[in-house]
Amino acid sequence: MHEQEERVTGLILAGGKSTRFGSDKASAPLLGKPMLQWVISALAGACDELVVVTAREQLLPNVEASVPIRVVVDLYDGLGPLAGLVAGFAAVATPLCFAVPCDAPLIWPALVTMLAGLSAEWDVVCPYVGGFMQPLAALYRVETCLPVFRDFVERDLLKVTAAFGPLRTRVVREDELRAVDPALESFLNANRPEGLEQVAAILAARQTA
Repeated sequence: MHEQEERVTGLILAGGKSTRFGSDKASAPLLGKPMLQWVISALAGACDELVVVTAREQLLPNVEASVPIRVVVDLYDGLGPLAGLVAGFAAVATPLCFAVPCDAPLIWPALVTMLAGLSAEWDVVCPYVGGFMQPLAALYRVETCLPVFRDFVERDLLKVTAAFGPLRTRVVREDELRAVDPALESFLNANRPEGLEQVAAILAARQTA
């Protein structure tokens, strides 16, 4: 059991179209491992179990996890991250869920623990970094978020932050986030091939620190 009182599932969205990346991001090699493995290893340091959401017929690379891991298929084909969250939430058995894409291997486990620690009175705990909300590095209360998000998807309203409207949302500013992630590395994604070099350099530096 981790520091926060309520159990947390790490939810990894791996079924995106990868149009900017040009190939399947989950399988992209990064310092000798699939990128998905880096995300799994990071989340396993702060979560009780993991759920990976894939596209239909998507083949995931071989990965290992120190906590239970479940793979589910996105029920809504090609509708984006809000639909992926709905598919994932339906498979989550814990009260809280931290959602992240498979191209975010720099997530610090302490960030997940911090956001979960702020969640007692909130449905969504969402970082605000670089002038934008970060819904794919955010903490969700599954029981309240799932019906709202599903309703938005079924009405073809697919912007994740728009679905926050009916929910109690705690925005976490950069100064708070820097207490656990001083350089805000958790919010750097490798969503383009050239981004892999920057991410690889940071991961390599962490390994030698």
